[in-house]
Amino acid sequence: MLYQYIKLMRIHQWIKNLILFAGIIFGKKLNDPDIMLKGTIAFFLFSLVASGQYVLNDYLDRKEDMLHPEKKERPIASGKINPSHALFLTLIMLPLALVATYILNPVFFLLTLFYLLFNIVYSKYLKHMVILDVMSISIGFVIRAIAGAVVAGVSFSSWLILCTFMLSLFWGFSKRRGELTFLEDGARHRKILEEYSVAFLDLMLGVVASMTLMSYVMYTVSPNAIQNLGTDKLIYTIPLVVYAIFRSLYIVYIKKMGHDPTKAILTDASILVSGLLWAIMIILMAYTDLNFNIPIMH
Repeated sequence: MLYQYIKLMRIHQWIKNLILFAGIIFGKKLNDPDIMLKGTIAFFLFSLVASGQYVLNDYLDRKEDMLHPEKKERPIASGKINPSHALFLTLIMLPLALVATYILNPVFFLLTLFYLLFNIVYSKYLKHMVILDVMSISIGFVIRAIAGAVVAGVSFSSWLILCTFMLSLFWGFSKRRGELTFLEDGARHRKILEEYSVAFLDLMLGVVASMTLMSYVMYTVSPNAIQNLGTDKLIYTIPLVVYAIFRSLYIVYIKKMGHDPTKAILTDASILVSGLLWAIMIILMAYTDLNFNIPIMH
């Protein structure tokens, strides 16, 4: 039974909230114990709020989920957890987590509350609006990035926000394409899929993938990034980002796992290794004297 409640809270989805640490990393606060402690607490509190929202969504969508080939195995849809018990859990968990976010940082509380309310609006209305459904998901990631920067007490870069928005758009449209091709009768399981076609989503993926790469490239050479991180060698991380995007397209088109981006990332060793190498390079460049002293013409 405990496993079913853990599954209900979708702990594996907490990986999305790691973006809260972006502000800490790029604000050069990794070596500040107090900031790291606050960031870690913020991560868990935000994740609990997100889990409460997931439970609420599963409660409201339980009838639709029963018809879905994969979602029918979710704890509420499968009947393994009583819907009223799940709702009771949410009504306890959400207020406690929100109070704790206020104690941690009032602005962080406001951002977390906005995220929760925005997702309720998304579940009720926005997820039924073509294009806005995916953009709404991306806004959720932007809120995470800003919230992390607030807790760290650093200014959030406009380039960081743009890269976050574009990358989440990429995975959002990948998810829609995956759902459209994975489900035999997609509209029966998710009505918004009636508004999409594979050709249209292919076009969107091409545009967003290009914009994601361009945004990151522009970030690596921007004067603000060079000044804040103290290095002009960020361009050497570009091949890893290019590979990760190309590998993501491979996952969508060849492995056909676009319908579940989180699972696709967590189970793909190449994505995980490239992400780890990227993080190591960023940390070495920003936090140590090892600055890849290769001459670059400006």
